[in-house]
Amino acid sequence: MEIALENTNPKSITIRKGRYFFVSMAILFPILTALGFVPDYQMFAQENIHLHWFLHVHGLIMTAWLGIFLAQTLLIAKDNVKLHRKLGPIGFVFGILVWASLVGITVRALIVNNPPESGGQFDILFIQLYLLVLFGIFFAWGMRVRKQAAAHKRLLLLATLIVIQAGIDRIRFLPGLEIAVFIRFIYLDILLIPLFIYDWLSLRRIHFITWFGTLVIVIFQTGITLSWGSPGWHHFWFTAITPFVERLPEIKLTDAQGDLLVGNYEDQKWHLTVSREGGILYLQLPGNPKWELGATSETDLFVKGDNWKLHFVKGTDENVTKLVNDQVFKVWEVPRMP
Repeated sequence: MEIALENTNPKSITIRKGRYFFVSMAILFPILTALGFVPDYQMFAQENIHLHWFLHVHGLIMTAWLGIFLAQTLLIAKDNVKLHRKLGPIGFVFGILVWASLVGITVRALIVNNPPESGGQFDILFIQLYLLVLFGIFFAWGMRVRKQAAAHKRLLLLATLIVIQAGIDRIRFLPGLEIAVFIRFIYLDILLIPLFIYDWLSLRRIHFITWFGTLVIVIFQTGITLSWGSPGWHHFWFTAITPFVERLPEIKLTDAQGDLLVGNYEDQKWHLTVSREGGILYLQLPGNPKWELGATSETDLFVKGDNWKLHFVKGTDENVTKLVNDQVFKVWEVPRMP
């Protein structure tokens, strides 16, 4: 324990206190994650939005990983290396599960949801691959050099920091998140600054892993920022997933079929308007522009340019009674107003 230290060498004391740097970061990560995801879960619960079960599994795996990372940093800070090493295999297993769940979410977003070529889902794929690839690199490298403590702890810190991007992207009070993708990256990169300060105070230099890890992260972020919205990227992935999905041909609804869908769909939380102009159906939310709709059947429509599917449910009298919305990972419905 620190009170038993008799070594008064200032450098030794600095290094000793510096052990709690990783504990502090391990505490900060769950806080940032909660700030991003807890409001989402509250909204889903209050608005009766259904989430796919795999999202809950992914959330549990990520929570376990954050808990293990915190436990491991605490054990090292308390000099309990023996228990730290015993917990290591569990951390290794959960690291693999984190990577596998990231793969699962990425594949599901592409295959199950089958986004249109111009849809924003292919831009979000940039972020998903960024998290998937960099977590895999830092985690695998960190496990490989686990006997080199300085490199090991920095690599696992970077691996954990990378997946925090998903939480930061959802912290609604952070300004500028919806303006440009690079702003999201800036908020994450701010978390790298304490690591540089720690290196300088404890080593009087910046550790190679800190430099290299930051460089790799910034290169990925720059590439994503410059390529965001790239038609070539959209076309490549749209073509790549084509063999694995069923693409229903778009059909033209008659005026009579379209008239059955036109109207207001509203409850205490939602208000959507379906209108028809010049034979084209549009969807609109208050304060938003109109989105053109396409159809794959007389009751199944989709928002052109976005991964938003709409299913109109008819009653026994053949009149539409409600609208079921499927937006990638969430499904919600709203009744039609008389």
